[in-house]
Amino acid sequence: MDVLQVLQFLLLGTLIGILSGFFGIGGGILLTPLLLVFGYEASAAIALSLMLTLGSTTAGTISHIRLRNVNVSHALWIGLFGIVGTWIATPLVFYLEGVDGATLIISLVYIALLTYFAVSFFRSKQHVEGSVGTDSVLRLGIIGVFAGFISSLMGVSGGFVLTPLQVKLLNTEMKRAVGTSITAALLIVLSGVISYTVAGAETNYLHGLALIAGAMIGSPFGAKQLQRFSSQHVKKALGGFYITVAISVGLNLIGWNTASLALLVTLALLFIVTLLIRPRKK
Repeated sequence: MDVLQVLQFLLLGTLIGILSGFFGIGGGILLTPLLLVFGYEASAAIALSLMLTLGSTTAGTISHIRLRNVNVSHALWIGLFGIVGTWIATPLVFYLEGVDGATLIISLVYIALLTYFAVSFFRSKQHVEGSVGTDSVLRLGIIGVFAGFISSLMGVSGGFVLTPLQVKLLNTEMKRAVGTSITAALLIVLSGVISYTVAGAETNYLHGLALIAGAMIGSPFGAKQLQRFSSQHVKKALGGFYITVAISVGLNLIGWNTASLALLVTLALLFIVTLLIRPRKK
């Protein structure tokens, strides 16, 4: 057992967990492209990312329920429909990997979705603080299936699409969308982990457990910091976060791996420093 590698994955899980708890994402949105930069096979990278997100969404769900940021009925509907999406996507990933197309397709989907949602955040209107959103099983189902599919296709919790889709389609206030997203994502990610395990994805489970432990340390801290900021501030910050990750994935796609990695590390460090030096709600 390489103790140093385990400690590195523990630290990585903690840092990503902080972002996860704050933004209502599982963390795979950062870890999957990072592992692809390191040369992991797509299925192995996705399996490890889903293990990370299992830890971050578990801890994040507990924290956001305590903070009363969760619409439980919405989370359950989205999560149940999301399970369907995860089982549709898993065979597709293994097929693409077999024809050497997984990394390219996943990277392009990342860039397209991140850019779209970033722009929508910058252009979106102000929502009333505390708004729980519209009750529509059809819309909740569409959001859930799409997020579940994206989750297993890209090794993410689905939170990075769940949050903006709730804001856009359900008119949910940002903080409540964040809490509901990470709660729904818990069901989606659990299904994704099971589907990849059943499909026989090769991964290092010790590294996965280190990521889970780190995420469970960092996620509650990130969730608690959310209360310091207004919904509009969180929305703009998430838009900037998405754009930066999209650029990083693009750099990796054209072979600029070092620049891609440096951008992701810089993004994470700047975010954590911001949390430490800006304690007041704006």
